[in-house]
Amino acid sequence: MFITNGVHGDIFFVAAKTGEAGRNRNISMFIVEKGTPGFQVSRALKKHGWLSSDTAELVFEDCCIPEENLLGEENRGFYALMKNLQNERIVLASQAIGEASQAIEITLDWVKQRRVFNNALWTFQAVRQRLSMLSAKVEAARAFIYNVAWRDSLGHEVTKEVSMLKALCGTLVNEVMYDCVQFHGGIGLMRESAIERMSRDARIQAIGGGATEVMLEEIAKRMG
Repeated sequence: MFITNGVHGDIFFVAAKTGEAGRNRNISMFIVEKGTPGFQVSRALKKHGWLSSDTAELVFEDCCIPEENLLGEENRGFYALMKNLQNERIVLASQAIGEASQAIEITLDWVKQRRVFNNALWTFQAVRQRLSMLSAKVEAARAFIYNVAWRDSLGHEVTKEVSMLKALCGTLVNEVMYDCVQFHGGIGLMRESAIERMSRDARIQAIGGGATEVMLEEIAKRMG
């Protein structure tokens, strides 16, 4: 479920349980090609955002694949997945901050043009200060990303910090989008505006790659 590029993919990498039933880490990775008997894309999923990226539900029913389709070591797939998740979460945090920065830039341009009660929105202290604080938060998060990415590249153990990044940036980008849509007024709700699309696309950042609540639990485990 929720497989990115599932509709158009030709080769799929599947993590499957290969150990005892129940909760365990005996997972192996397999290569499954499009057209394999017992494997099909059941439907494309309609999403709230990221409409330019296809997402699908895949079905495996009596799907048998040859032993040579094993990718990596048997029962070691869990660790390969976990290793990749650190990079994925750094990338998603970076993407979120890029989106937030662009939203602030677009909104700043808009509030300097939009006139309310015969004055540009930018002349209102509440608007200026709110955008200023959001900018400060975004820049602080950007510095945190650079630091954690650098430490990760050196091979340091940064699971806690990466989880912090994902939780922080996924939440922050949605905070930014909410205010930016608000400051756009009515046009912010219209499909013709960039900020409307950006606000929908940003919502996934607090869900995909590890939901905010999951990230906070990962942090809490490592705080003792």
